[in-house]
Amino acid sequence: MKPIFFLAFFGLLLAPAAAQNLPYDQTIDWVLNNHPLAAAADAVEQRGAAELMKFRGALDPKLSVNYDRKDFKGTEYFDYGEAAVEWQSPFAVKVAGGYQRAEGTYLNAERTIPSAGQGYLALKLPLLRGLMTDATRIGLKRGELAVDRQRALADVIRNELRYDLAVRYLQWTFAVEVLDLNREMETTIAERLANYRVLLQQGDKAEVDTLEASVYLGTQQQMVRQAEIDLVLAQQAVAEMYWPMTEGEVPVTLPAEFLVNLPAPGTVESHPEIRQLALSLADASLSRDLKREQLKPELNLSYYLLGDGFALPEMDASPFAEAYKFGLTASYPILNRKARAGAQLGELKVLESEAKLGAKTQALFTKAGAYYGASRQYLQQLNSGEILANQAAQLLAAERELYDLGESTQFVLNQREQALLKARMDVAKLRLSRAKAVATYRYLRAVW
Repeated sequence: MKPIFFLAFFGLLLAPAAAQNLPYDQTIDWVLNNHPLAAAADAVEQRGAAELMKFRGALDPKLSVNYDRKDFKGTEYFDYGEAAVEWQSPFAVKVAGGYQRAEGTYLNAERTIPSAGQGYLALKLPLLRGLMTDATRIGLKRGELAVDRQRALADVIRNELRYDLAVRYLQWTFAVEVLDLNREMETTIAERLANYRVLLQQGDKAEVDTLEASVYLGTQQQMVRQAEIDLVLAQQAVAEMYWPMTEGEVPVTLPAEFLVNLPAPGTVESHPEIRQLALSLADASLSRDLKREQLKPELNLSYYLLGDGFALPEMDASPFAEAYKFGLTASYPILNRKARAGAQLGELKVLESEAKLGAKTQALFTKAGAYYGASRQYLQQLNSGEILANQAAQLLAAERELYDLGESTQFVLNQREQALLKARMDVAKLRLSRAKAVATYRYLRAVW
């Protein structure tokens, strides 16, 4: 961090009169709407719709035009032309239609057509591989999964943002409380030293008492300086995520959502990481199914209904008209190692995805339960710590009365003050630890 920024943050602490409350809700709303990672999360979520569109593109009709002509020494050998449109239906069948024309002196017999050209309507159907499922139908399902999967990935980023900001804000509130406690103790010691100096001039106190009080004040001032540095660093950590922060802003104690009692831990299936892994498993299963389909032989049927010009013949009651073209193709690799390896890799991918899902589910469930228990234990410790802090305050009050009566020493009085400061610091630490445990629990459950 540049020195000028350090001085700017440090200067915020020196102007408490200009302090303005910065609520946690305001920071989290800004971060979730304006932070670059929040923008990245929005982009990730939008990527799902783009992936779905890509897979749906397999159903787009395809328009094609072919033209082939040959002239040699003034002779037109042939002039072929074809325009066609083909559509892959959401099922196995593919539908095509088109128009062909052919002219020339040396036409290929297979390509000889009526003088008016020839329109056609075609149906293509796989009988083995691709009949039950194919890349188009699998792709449509994967596209639908991609929408939810990308949304889950975006929620993972948002969950991380929430947790990161929550921890930084909680640490900021703790740094403010620590500084206030140390400044309060510094003021108490400074006032006592001032009184000692007056009494020293009157001859009612020994000079050694003033020296001892000066040492205590110097030690406490060092603690205040350290607390000020810690506050600057904690404030900067929040400013790294929330940069509309203005001069003099301070946190509003601990956010209420991190102080309430937590509900008993339940399942973690709604956690975005679990959703993302579950959807990745479903995607791997679809990919495996497609690779298994490749194990089947290819056996494809095609049927063309041929016309004279654009006039197609009537079908009557027979599936075959007077003008048609029928084709059947078959193929199968002898060893088919590529398809067998693909199916094996697909199965291994599913097993890997299942393992990741199971491990993450168990980890989140176990950790959530642990932090739930920790939050309850911290609450018990916090109650005990507050009792100890009250008792330390009572002891200090009694010690001050004894000191005023001349029955105690400044050393004992200072020990009582340090004991009270430590007790209050312990309470602040326990309050922070419990709030962090609650924040971590909410992060592990993704419930804010």
